Order: sequence, then C-alpha cells, then structure tokens
Amino acid sequence: MNKLIVLGVALAFAAAIACSGGGYGAPSGSIMQNTTLNKDVSSSTAVGAKTGEACTSAILGIISSGDGGIKAAAAAGGIATVKAVDYRENKLLGSVLVDVCTVAHGD
Repeated sequence: MNKLIVLGVALAFAAAIACSGGGYGAPSGSIMQNTTLNKDVSSSTAVGAKTGEACTSAILGIISSGDGGIKAAAAAGGIATVKAVDYRENKLLGSVLVDVCTVAHGD
C-alpha cells in the first residue's frame, strides 16, 4: 500500500512540474529537459560563420539572473549581422534548475 502512495505522489509531483512551464518552449520534461528550438531564420540558407550564446539561469523559480538577449549573444560571438537565432532550454526537475540560452548565428 505504501508503494502505491509513493508512486501516486511521485506522479502527481511530475504532473505539477510539467504544467509549470510557459512562453515559447518545447514539450516539458517532468524530470529533465534539454531542447533546442529555432526561433527565426533569415531567407538565405546560410546562417553565418560565427556563433554567440547568452544565457539566463534560475533556481527553484525564485532566483533568476543573466542576460539572454539576442544583442548579448551577438556580442559574445562578435557578430555584426544576425542571420538566425536558436533558443536552448535545459531544465532539471521542472523548475529546480533552469538555463535558457539564446544562440545567435551570423557574420
């Protein structure tokens, strides 16, 4: 009986975490998530020779910091003309540890 209660609590916890996401994002992983999404691509097929990345981080959904903007990603890669932007999201246990990164591609 105790095993069923523990299993039920674990499933309820996983479901609650899975529903805690929002905004532009991939399917949420209850235990772990590591996804990359493409937000914008220019009309040309070349995305550029340079890549820059800027990230924001959060712990427990309480503390959040970082500059994950496109300008910060372009500056990190020495990019003058942004041609494509990707977003990468890494989550552990829903909102315990979260990193959201903007990846800029260009020249």
